[in-house]
Amino acid sequence: MHPSTPSPAELVDALNNTFGKHPGKRASHAKGFCASGEFIPAESAAVLVDSPLFKAGRLTAIVRFSIGGGNPGVSDKSRSTRGLAIRLQGATEKYDLVLLSEPVFFAATPESFVSFLAARVADPVTKKPDPAKLAAHNAAFPDGMRQPALLASHAAPASYASTPYFSNNAFVFTNADGRQATARIVVEPAAGTRYLSADQERDLPDNFLQEELAARLANGPASFTVYAQLPAENDSLLDSSQPWQGAGRVALGELRVTALAGAELCDGLEFVPIILPRGIAPSDDPILASRAAAYAVSLARRKAA
Repeated sequence: MHPSTPSPAELVDALNNTFGKHPGKRASHAKGFCASGEFIPAESAAVLVDSPLFKAGRLTAIVRFSIGGGNPGVSDKSRSTRGLAIRLQGATEKYDLVLLSEPVFFAATPESFVSFLAARVADPVTKKPDPAKLAAHNAAFPDGMRQPALLASHAAPASYASTPYFSNNAFVFTNADGRQATARIVVEPAAGTRYLSADQERDLPDNFLQEELAARLANGPASFTVYAQLPAENDSLLDSSQPWQGAGRVALGELRVTALAGAELCDGLEFVPIILPRGIAPSDDPILASRAAAYAVSLARRKAA
């Protein structure tokens, strides 16, 4: 690790310093709930990846839906990211997908991650971030401006089942011929993309997403298509804060969320984006490289609480 690179503990501390410490809760995406379902691999996945996981037929899917940030009491109407974490369980392999509802991350590097959060620590008097600190961060790390701009441009999702999700990080796929391709994951909802109307944003309670999804699932599964998004020529393979133009997509399979589940299904899990099956490897994205160790620190703290 470079001497200036924040340690895994410092990454988690940055979250805690901004959102507070909430014993037993995740440092990030503290508010969420579990669900269960299945994943049906697509035949087209073989174009990109050679893995027993994609040849096994239907797989069990453990799912967690969440709201970005470390505040477990945040409003479901907040203009922040929504998270979709998935664990696909095969006979011999596991695959964790850790996804956000915006196509870019708020930091390109661990240094930017810590600075972004530090700039958002609330002033004790105003209870809001200091505008001067925000401006200083944006000047030093312009990568931190893209995701907030996207979030401000639309209302919160109307349902966890009607927002797309993105890996932000890229991964290296290898097929049976040994051919490699780098791709990001994009998950498209069958229900289409729907944001809250102005009336809904004003009138809905602060906790509506779990009940909304439960009512939706009573009428059948919430379905999503999981794609590998291929990059256009100038798309960055290392900077998760950069949007991709993209150059075609390959369907990897269909996720069907069938039921809400108790906390015991997923609260003890840490969804780690480098838990990958054969044929998929991490890229050299520095944010991706930093995540597993930071998640381990967060999990250890939760268990100790």
